[in-house]
Amino acid sequence: MPIFRYHCPQCNADFELLLARFDSAAECPECGSAELEKLPSLIGAISANKTSCAMQNQCPSAGHCCSGSCGCGKH
Repeated sequence: MPIFRYHCPQCNADFELLLARFDSAAECPECGSAELEKLPSLIGAISANKTSCAMQNQCPSAGHCCSGSCGCGKH
């Protein structure tokens, strides 16, 4: 069951809905309007840039136990 993001122009609410199918009917949980704008879904990504987390001190494994899989270049 996919999760979709919506914006309701009627009450200006942004929300996510878990729908059974892509073409399932949706309505705003705030005002009940069915006039919704589908928003792009946000996804996470892993960067292959070797300096991405090392330069920002954000290595998820503190830079020593991920065997280089985080791409931080500290191994």
